[in-house]
Amino acid sequence: MSLSLIENFAAATGSLRVAMQSADPQAIETAMGLFRTSLDAIKAVESWERDPAVKARFGDLIEELDSSRMLACLLGDMTAQMHSAVASRDLDAPQPLYQRAR
Repeated sequence: MSLSLIENFAAATGSLRVAMQSADPQAIETAMGLFRTSLDAIKAVESWERDPAVKARFGDLIEELDSSRMLACLLGDMTAQMHSAVASRDLDAPQPLYQRAR
């Protein structure tokens, strides 16, 4: 696997994080498409573990991916809180189908 696939994945991860921070649904959809495409390209190659440079770059990328995962969780929680606040004020608002386990 070439480092260019890893760099493309890193760029897609960064653009997805920026899109999530902007809270623009269209930008998030576009960035998610790029993220999926680059992730699929990486999954197609099964021998990445053999190259030490690629393995090292993946190690650096793990922190960025974890940061993006935490941001996605935070945004999901904030959305659920906003939905609950609106639903508590308007009884005709659509209610959640389930409650999260705490």
